[in-house]
Amino acid sequence: MTATTPTAGGMSEGSGGAIVQVSDFLEAGPVNRVALDLAAAIQRFGGNSKIISGGGLMVAEAQRAGVDHETISVASSNPIGNLGGKIAGRLDEWNSQLVHSHGEDAAGMVFKAISKHRVPHVVSLYDLPVQRNGKPTPGLLTALKGDRVLLASRFLQNLLQEAGYLQGVHAHVIPPGLAVNALHPSVVTAARLTRMVRDMEITAQSPVILFPAALQEGAGHELVIEALKHHTEQTWVCLFIGVGQAERRYQSRLTQKLEAEGLERRIKIYDGTEDPATLYKLTDIVISTVNGNLAFDYACAESQAAGKIVLGANNGSTAFQIEPGTNGALFDPGDAETLSMALGWAMTMEPDKRAELENNAMLHAFKTYKRDETARQIFDIYDELLA
Repeated sequence: MTATTPTAGGMSEGSGGAIVQVSDFLEAGPVNRVALDLAAAIQRFGGNSKIISGGGLMVAEAQRAGVDHETISVASSNPIGNLGGKIAGRLDEWNSQLVHSHGEDAAGMVFKAISKHRVPHVVSLYDLPVQRNGKPTPGLLTALKGDRVLLASRFLQNLLQEAGYLQGVHAHVIPPGLAVNALHPSVVTAARLTRMVRDMEITAQSPVILFPAALQEGAGHELVIEALKHHTEQTWVCLFIGVGQAERRYQSRLTQKLEAEGLERRIKIYDGTEDPATLYKLTDIVISTVNGNLAFDYACAESQAAGKIVLGANNGSTAFQIEPGTNGALFDPGDAETLSMALGWAMTMEPDKRAELENNAMLHAFKTYKRDETARQIFDIYDELLA
């Protein structure tokens, strides 16, 4: 199945059998978005698509796309009921041809469900492996038994390979797809930009630095503050944009710290944004993770899709997603001094050089993270298994 053509291997209109996506929840988030996008695309191209998840805000979106959704908790910590049996019942009822599990928990439940009635099983892994007593969790070892295992990044692949976990595993690196077109600067109208500048009280003369991170302990806001303190002689404004659930006590302490440092007018805290494309359009520099070791750096990928120079920590997937001097810069994880140096480099860049790096970032994102390309690669794997 290509991104524009229904497969001839049983997913076409009238075939009856279903391709089933299984995810822990359908709450807003990049992992759940992959499951929903694949299901919607299959349905749109004339296939038969279903989703099993623990429910969430995006269930309504699945229904609007014509995808049947069944609410079954797939969290491994849920001890109530025979979850594998419930999933097995739905797979039989839908005459399922193939199941795609998103995450370790979903994979574990699906393996129980298909133990008697075998169907091809694809597993996507998006997170770093968790170890207990120096050994991988049983969930990871189970997930790696999928007929095909899709890994979110080359970093995750290298990590598992070096640990010896990929021996005999049919693994492919397929980054999660992003709606890159929705982040392109051209979609932002002058009215949207003017409204955000007014609401955030940003002057046209102020270069904007963006740090999207959870407003929680350990996210790295203090380190960004320390790095920015080296540049108080320059003109800039920094936006701390909350990602996910905020910790109110932490946010309050962060506000107090900014006031104590006299930076409350230059560093502003917001719980989040409903218009990321406009926020990126307004931004000059994005600081991605400062101390994380991520399996995939979503903030970095989004920022590049919006054509922004990204400064990221030199570890995890971030180190693979940024090419220093070409589309951004890397600094030592958790180190304010090297972050300050990266900021100085980005803030003093000549306009022509900045335009070149921004264009490089956008081209990289469109080549690597485009949602249709992700779907095409995954549908090729479906076709291979269903042939």
